[in-house]
Amino acid sequence: MRVKRVFQFHPSLAYGDAISNDTFAMEHLLWRHGVRTRMYAANAQDEVAPFVRSWRDMAKERSDGAIMLLRHSMGNDVVDDVAAMTLPKVLRYHNITPAKYFVGLNEELRRYSEMGREQLKRMATQVAVAVADSEYSRRELEACGYSSTAVVPIIHDRLLERLTPDPAVGARLADGRTHLLVVGQIVPQKAPHAVVTAFARYRQSDPTAHLWIVGRADLSGFYLGTVQAEIDHYGLRDAVTITGLVSDEELAAYYRGATALVTLSEHEGFFNPGVEAMAARLPVLARDAGAIPDTLGGAGLLVSDARPDSVAASMERIVRDHELRQELADNGQKRLAAFSPESVGRALQGALALADIELPDAKRRRIVVLSSDQRCGIHDYSQAMVEGFSANGHKASFVGVRHVDSADLARKVSDIADDTDLVVVEHENGLFRDVSFVRALLSLWSRRISVVLSMHEIEPEKFHHYRRLSAALHYRPTRMWLLELLRIFWVAFLIAWAFFRYRFVLFTMGWVPKKLVVHSDRTEYWTDLLTSNRDKIEQQPLVVMPIEGWPFGARARSGSSATSEEKRMLRRSLGLPEDRFTFISPGFFFRRKRFIEVARSAPSDTTVLFSGTESQWDAGYLDDVKTYAREHGLSNVGINEEFALLGKYVAAADAMVLFYREQFQSAIATQALWAGLPCVYSDDPGFRLYRGAGLVASDEDELRRRMDEIRRPETYARLKRRVALLRRLLSPERNAQRYLTGLD
Repeated sequence: MRVKRVFQFHPSLAYGDAISNDTFAMEHLLWRHGVRTRMYAANAQDEVAPFVRSWRDMAKERSDGAIMLLRHSMGNDVVDDVAAMTLPKVLRYHNITPAKYFVGLNEELRRYSEMGREQLKRMATQVAVAVADSEYSRRELEACGYSSTAVVPIIHDRLLERLTPDPAVGARLADGRTHLLVVGQIVPQKAPHAVVTAFARYRQSDPTAHLWIVGRADLSGFYLGTVQAEIDHYGLRDAVTITGLVSDEELAAYYRGATALVTLSEHEGFFNPGVEAMAARLPVLARDAGAIPDTLGGAGLLVSDARPDSVAASMERIVRDHELRQELADNGQKRLAAFSPESVGRALQGALALADIELPDAKRRRIVVLSSDQRCGIHDYSQAMVEGFSANGHKASFVGVRHVDSADLARKVSDIADDTDLVVVEHENGLFRDVSFVRALLSLWSRRISVVLSMHEIEPEKFHHYRRLSAALHYRPTRMWLLELLRIFWVAFLIAWAFFRYRFVLFTMGWVPKKLVVHSDRTEYWTDLLTSNRDKIEQQPLVVMPIEGWPFGARARSGSSATSEEKRMLRRSLGLPEDRFTFISPGFFFRRKRFIEVARSAPSDTTVLFSGTESQWDAGYLDDVKTYAREHGLSNVGINEEFALLGKYVAAADAMVLFYREQFQSAIATQALWAGLPCVYSDDPGFRLYRGAGLVASDEDELRRRMDEIRRPETYARLKRRVALLRRLLSPERNAQRYLTGLD
């Protein structure tokens, strides 16, 4: 069977744990192989919920060319029901922490650990093939009765290497002292208490050394007290820091600034911190246990004797022996190749072949992105897509067309090279004339150049010939009755001709493209105007896109938000209050964007900025906003009408308010993510995707409360972390590849 769709299931999905991260990385890997995917779970955390469907919905999916990738790492009440579904199943086993580690710590986890091992044994007869992320786990599958097994490692997506490390953490670790690092949940099987004991011995020869224990403590229970008691016993309160959960930027700084990563973990199904350390050229000292040696593959210093004196001696060696440190770092760089998307893709192909399941090869294509040549939202979005395709190894270029210029469109399409594999059209209302666009599509079809049509807005009223049809239907009689009677026949002809052209335009737009991509529920609702082939249609989120005029040139590509000092300097240059919390609502001045309501709801001790230009489709609203602010004495409201200054005003703001209604989707919301700004959204369905990274208001009273709430430091910090996460999940580098799934 040649696989066309993969439905990934894991009982619980979040972001930050190794299994959830691998689920998202596997999704991107499958896209690279041209396979459509969906993720399912029984429970999904708020920040990833818009990307995940209920496990019950899998039963409604088309089964032709489809398989289920069932992930298993702990028992769960729905696993048996999922395993009973008729879809061909591939087990992705991440190992189960033995129940003994939860005794006295968490009775529920102990019970689910035991349940998970029983479920693992039962599924041996229900899956086509079982893949483990380490040889250690694969041997366990064999012991549980699985006859067809393989190793497919966890994908290393190199995220931490691309991030800018947190400067505060970097500064703390740049003081010339020895900094040893432990990364992982603070739970008994990870044994950070044993590292503390060994560190106390090591510190006798290196009295200024510091130990950092980085990881979640929400499942620690009494064990956190055990670790803290060990710290107190050796008088190490000033020498050991338990950080709790940290951001990705902070974690990157720990890996890059530490002297060595140390673990005495007794059980690992896959040693993900070891892979992250290797990527940062950080030497690793680890217990020879579980899947740790499988993961490191000779790129770490292993200890079989976990007694404190023996571990302390190994700490001394990995800190002082510079030749050993260099050797481990070099070996780690070589070992990383085993966890690259390319290597994991080949391993997955081999594993699926054991069950006669064919995963298509990843392809590189010559791609043209066709859209507006004018500096506007759709133009910037198209440029982001070109960058996304290029980041995935495709040869991508951009072709811009003047708005509603039929001759320019025909000329630009004819200039597209015959060896082009694919033209991706980013289409929105007012960009192309309907008939001219149809001619362009037919021209590409006649030259055997495939087309993916990305429709940002579909409604009958968006098409010129529908508007002509509607006007003809609703004409007003203005002549004598005899003339009007004759006129009916003429109008009937006009209606028939307009209807034919309208339907021909829609038919061609639905027939020629190999795939129709839409970006909102509202647009998808109208896709049956174009085609009844639902397999041709895929709803995909907008990718994040940069903001024109971003003032930090060197950091523009990373979309880093401004520091507090940079904001103050920007505000000073723009004539804004320097130390007040500042909101911004950008965009054309349309009444549906409800800027007056935002101004009315804003706390008086904040600044509110509106940045945009007047729209010809809603003339007068800009003056209405100005008049309202003046008549109500709102001295905290500012208005910027210069498009070139938009980037500076956004960079100067602390949060964005998007109280819009009647949205298809929101490119401005993606720009807020790019800039690192938390948002207050309306409850419009067009913002559904972004709600995990912002606050939602359904009316003015709630808007007022949300604009107060977002200023609280703990709320603001939580939303900033989620903004960073959503920015990565919606990056062009990750999502452009999805356009190409299902084409072959």
